[in-house]
Amino acid sequence: MKTPKKTGIALGAGALLLSGLTTAPAVAAPAASSSLSSAKVDAYMAVVPNGTKVSDNEITWENGQVRVVMSAAKKSCAVGYYCVWEHSRFRGAMAAWTGSKDRCKKFNFTKYWKNKVSSFQARGNCERGNYFLKAAKDWQPDWFEPFEGAKEYVRYNDDYDYASKGL
Repeated sequence: MKTPKKTGIALGAGALLLSGLTTAPAVAAPAASSSLSSAKVDAYMAVVPNGTKVSDNEITWENGQVRVVMSAAKKSCAVGYYCVWEHSRFRGAMAAWTGSKDRCKKFNFTKYWKNKVSSFQARGNCERGNYFLKAAKDWQPDWFEPFEGAKEYVRYNDDYDYASKGL
């Protein structure tokens, strides 16, 4: 397959599905929740093709090296992956990718994930102390934050565009 730049990670039409929902009785909640998750995955796959639906909550690309989990927690970030969440405190959708020689050099986020990262966990194998979340800015130096450990809140909330090696 091509580089993650082509595959990338994005979240699109699935968020639009939430707007027309009404409250269901407690007995029907599990089925409704499952079908909502499945609908979000299906909508995501329509926007970002060539993925494999793993469950009603998860899609993978590149034989599992790139993943999106629609509703994730901190424990959803597996060893060997770099994970970013759309909300602080490791909530909401999570995008994850494995560290590889090419991905440690630069991993571009797709349109949805640009300016959406609010928390992260680094469990990948890129060189420690030399891998950063960055915000691409034409008129000034790129803002950056070391991509190490786990942070409930990022320094430049909703402002990162890619992860890469070095400053």
